[in-house]
Amino acid sequence: MDSSITLRHFPPSDTGAGRPEREVVLKGPGIGAEVRGVDVARGLDDEAFEFVRNALHEYSVIVLRDQDLAPAEQTAFTKRLGEMRVSFYNRYGVPGHPELSVVSNIRKEDGEAIGIADAGMLWHTDASYLKTPDMYTVLYGLQIPQRDGQVLGDTVFTSAWRAYEALPEAMKKRIAGLRATHSFIHHLDKKKRAGNLKRAPLTEAQKAELPDVDHPIVRTHPVNGRPCLFVTEGHTSAVVGLSEDESDALLEALWTQLKNPAFHYRHSWRKGDLIVWDNCAVHHLAVFDYGDIPRRLHRAGILGPEPF
Repeated sequence: MDSSITLRHFPPSDTGAGRPEREVVLKGPGIGAEVRGVDVARGLDDEAFEFVRNALHEYSVIVLRDQDLAPAEQTAFTKRLGEMRVSFYNRYGVPGHPELSVVSNIRKEDGEAIGIADAGMLWHTDASYLKTPDMYTVLYGLQIPQRDGQVLGDTVFTSAWRAYEALPEAMKKRIAGLRATHSFIHHLDKKKRAGNLKRAPLTEAQKAELPDVDHPIVRTHPVNGRPCLFVTEGHTSAVVGLSEDESDALLEALWTQLKNPAFHYRHSWRKGDLIVWDNCAVHHLAVFDYGDIPRRLHRAGILGPEPF
């Protein structure tokens, strides 16, 4: 059962007559919260936007349900969080809105996918393979698959800061100061070996623009200062300075920690859900249980700082 945690209430103002009071309802074990009383399409004043952003930094993943958004409205909201990143997969951009990417298994008559069909098959945090990874992701649900009345295509989030907090002190000391390599090419190769690669191949020019990068295994959240584990099953290829066997063993141990359900929030989608998550604070995984049943979402990423 959900436990209601109200960060703050705002009575409707003269300019917002009829709007419900805003509240935050916790959905998971320390992460994941529904923000109620916010209509993104109608616009948020500064006070309302700060309410949303504070909830995001406190609970790492926030859900705004029953939103009715055009691409321009999703873009306008996202830009208030920071500079939007245009994906190098520009073939999957929303027409007229290159800052938005289509995530979908739907195909055109010629068989070409309209969006990225394999996004999220491995645990990851968005764009960790860049020198300045995405700080936030904003994902909007347009078509949500169902079978026999059951919603499919959940997204599972895990708390990177709670997973770090729960590590034994010996492990915290062991990984202090260590860095790991993140690689998009490694990510694609890993999917290809597993037979799960469903997107168009990268051109050589695109590969050249995506060199491997090293990031700290434990990064500090730039807003709230929480230490967060920053190695992912999807993109982290090795621990810098360790032998291959030592590196593989350490990464497996940290991934196992992150996969512990005690740190998870599993979101069951509804059409009109707008989800915002903090890529420093959480990792996520898409559940591919819907086969060819149509699914379509619009994704936006916000550039973050270089991890430290």
